[in-house]
Amino acid sequence: MIKILIVVPSYPKISGVDYHRIFQPHKLMGDMFHKELEVSLINELDSTKNEFLSEFDLIIANRFISRTNGTNIIERLKYLKVPYVLDLDDDYRLPDWHILKDNANEHKHSEKIMQAVSNAYAVTCTHQLMANTLKVECNQFNSYIVPNGINPSIDQYKINKIKSDRVRFGWSGSITHFEDVLLMHDELLSLYKQQQLKDKYQVIYGGYSVDDETSRAIAGVLSCKGIAEKDNFATFPSTTIDNYAKFYDNIDVSLIPLRNNRFNNLKSNLKLIESGFKKCAVIVSNVFPYTPMLKHGQNCLVVKNKHDWYRHMVKLIENQNMITDLAEQLYIDVQAQHMEEVVKTRFKAYKQILKL
Repeated sequence: MIKILIVVPSYPKISGVDYHRIFQPHKLMGDMFHKELEVSLINELDSTKNEFLSEFDLIIANRFISRTNGTNIIERLKYLKVPYVLDLDDDYRLPDWHILKDNANEHKHSEKIMQAVSNAYAVTCTHQLMANTLKVECNQFNSYIVPNGINPSIDQYKINKIKSDRVRFGWSGSITHFEDVLLMHDELLSLYKQQQLKDKYQVIYGGYSVDDETSRAIAGVLSCKGIAEKDNFATFPSTTIDNYAKFYDNIDVSLIPLRNNRFNNLKSNLKLIESGFKKCAVIVSNVFPYTPMLKHGQNCLVVKNKHDWYRHMVKLIENQNMITDLAEQLYIDVQAQHMEEVVKTRFKAYKQILKL
């Protein structure tokens, strides 16, 4: 029996990254391979005793092996000969424009993550670009590609579309995406000015928090500072990690803007596969990590210049059958990232690491 220990800080309050990369895949892995595998969960490793750690064959953590004393944990695990795998699904270095940059600098997050990556027995990451980056910058040569997955048997990922007589375009995301949302502003303004279309569509902001200044600013961008008429713009409130995907049941077309830079290129394609599993059509920036899955006019509409946001939205308002066709094809294409398939890939990697 393989014994794996997963580190999920603040459990049961789980961050989005830990939910998708650690908690859900390993929960399913424990169910799928229960005859071979036992999965245990802990919040942190710092307070553990060596006798406890030595019970496990493998330890899995996301980004940090410890937020307080990584050197101590790394040395203890080496002494006990218990390998750990570090999982990453985005850049360990925040750009200067990132809203969390100062906090990350203060707590030396990049240095802690680099230390954890370079000392890990192996890393799992979402695509080859991240693996190449860790090889060059962290001297980590033992990488396994494990994409994000969606488990459609979980309640929030079941398809329960709420009907509307309007085409509903939706954007959802955290406040860290303010700069990405700005990409759509001018084209949304053009749309809002088209009076002949005003009764045919609505733009919805998912994840809105009235108490957050940046969230209010995002709402300002998406509504063009109130230029959108009342029936053309709406908000969907911020909610818990195990409920947020129900937003997609309220929209027909998912808007996925992303600036083309290193930080964004190292992200995963999660928003694209979420949209696909919830049978939404997508209008998406022509930017990696989305590009490998994009087939313009078949499973999405690709934005190659800023005016495409307006053109594609109008096209779908006037050709609503296309929304269904794009959504159905994307739904088929994302099945490769069904969580059951991803879990098989991850478990195979673990067995290779353990030489089983």
